[in-house]
Amino acid sequence: MKKRLPNVLTALRFPLALGLLPTDALSATFLVIYLFCCLTDALDGYFARRFGVCSDTGGRLDSAADFLLIAVVIFKLWPVIMPGWGFVLWIAGVALARFAAGLTARIRFGRFGFLHTFGNKLTGVLLALYPLSLTLTQSRWALSIILFAASFSAAEELFIELTAAEWNPNSAFIFKKE
Repeated sequence: MKKRLPNVLTALRFPLALGLLPTDALSATFLVIYLFCCLTDALDGYFARRFGVCSDTGGRLDSAADFLLIAVVIFKLWPVIMPGWGFVLWIAGVALARFAAGLTARIRFGRFGFLHTFGNKLTGVLLALYPLSLTLTQSRWALSIILFAASFSAAEELFIELTAAEWNPNSAFIFKKE
């Protein structure tokens, strides 16, 4: 069971994320399901490392679950936050940089993937906290902070993919030599 636990936790994120669709954005039900999604995301990687069962398959499954969760949360929160065109363009720029990093990894190293950098983890934590911050305030500052972190981490990841000698999904930081 230990070997399967990380992938089971990751797989749970798929139905949990889809379970957000019929809920009202930022309702108690939405937030509880969302927090369970965040919990599975935090625990799957922890247990995979703890039990020594990290795998490419698990990493790809985790990325797919993260992508679905982010897509559903954006779909649900978009009408709440109603970002202006400046934010929309900023989000599109970050998404384009992330795609460029993944495509660079595919071209240079034969695998499309994303890195587990400190910047990406910080961005993930900020994104995880965002729906909770929206329940307290409708401020655009939180979105701006997340986009600054996401911009840095996307640029960092692209730079690493362009300059690395080999693909290492666990590159922690732009200046850290693996």
